[in-house]
Amino acid sequence: MQFPAIKSIVKDFSISTGLYRPVRNLYRFLNQKQLKDQLSYFEQEVFFYSKLLDYKNLCFDVGANIGAKSEAFLIAGARVVAFEPQPECMRELKARCSHYGSKFHPVQKAVGAKPGEATLYTRERSGIASFYEDWLGTVQSSIQVSITTLDRAIDEFGKPDYCKIDVEGWELEVLKGLTQPISLLSFEYHITKREIHTTIACINYLSNLGKILINVIPAEMHSFVFHEWLSPDEFLKRFPEDVADLGKDGYGEIWVRSC
Repeated sequence: MQFPAIKSIVKDFSISTGLYRPVRNLYRFLNQKQLKDQLSYFEQEVFFYSKLLDYKNLCFDVGANIGAKSEAFLIAGARVVAFEPQPECMRELKARCSHYGSKFHPVQKAVGAKPGEATLYTRERSGIASFYEDWLGTVQSSIQVSITTLDRAIDEFGKPDYCKIDVEGWELEVLKGLTQPISLLSFEYHITKREIHTTIACINYLSNLGKILINVIPAEMHSFVFHEWLSPDEFLKRFPEDVADLGKDGYGEIWVRSC
């Protein structure tokens, strides 16, 4: 049996027995050298979000996956509502973050333009899933998932101080379910023809909700590219050319601040 399969079995066992956090800590201890870079990156994540968030803030984590960002937000002091439609990811997300009690609220739903259901295409063991069948690699399976909207989530939980969106190409559909400005919001971009078009459409949509300023953080980085936040017109004059060669693998986060 290969190591990834063994790791998956151990993870499933630890979640089902309530031992996820001690097993995870033991794994980190036994693999300190291997995990040094990962832990350093996570510490940088927490430090970055600690400068943006405090205990009064509410965050929406849209596309929470197994909870890496949610956990960083929680350690930074914020309250988190985490949206994740994949059952297996939700199991680990809960095991990872539920000990934060009332500061953490998991929602096993996707977020889109309108409430309903849709087919989500998943990739085996990777945790990557998209509503686009042709997204990044071979589809292993598909599941029907429930969809809510940002407006409905705001009605239920309150307006977030920060909303993070990472939904593998579905970003515009998520934003179409929002009819009001959010103070601070980020969504993933990819430097491909289709996704550049999606990024531009997302910026135009948010511009229609109110005045905004924009910045960008390429993948694996924890600082904004531009010293000054830019207007949509100024940003689009510089995107994607000024960020295409930064970061890792041609993707990152567009950050939008309401004025």
